[in-house]
Amino acid sequence: MTLETLKNELQAELTQNILPFWLNKMVDHRYGGFLGRIDGHGNPVPDTEKGAVLNARILWAFAAAYRVLGKPEYLEAATRAKNYFVAHFIDPQEGGIFWSLDAQGCPLDTKKQTYALGFAIYGLSEYARATGDEVALQQAKDLYAT
Repeated sequence: MTLETLKNELQAELTQNILPFWLNKMVDHRYGGFLGRIDGHGNPVPDTEKGAVLNARILWAFAAAYRVLGKPEYLEAATRAKNYFVAHFIDPQEGGIFWSLDAQGCPLDTKKQTYALGFAIYGLSEYARATGDEVALQQAKDLYAT
């Protein structure tokens, strides 16, 4: 297998399976953002918690996909993820990132962990890199400073 073949196979997996899965099955049309769980049969579970790490990874993945591949649907998903993350996961009173939210977007587990903070900075930074969004970049810097 050549490096070019491997690249093409990996890109096909990303664009034909992984990203469409999140776009087609896991968008939370009721409360915003993305659903936090899928059962063992591939069915989304709409009323479960949403974790900071998962949501920051979704933000990063779609922002990076948009930056590299330029598809508008990836920008739309990245923006959905960023807007939801900023509105719900960032603690407006004390800074930092809530560990998890309930399905409606209210803080569920309010502990602050560096692990979640790192992924938040990672996701917001990639969004800023992909879009030039200075506000997202400043949010990442503000989180870094907390």
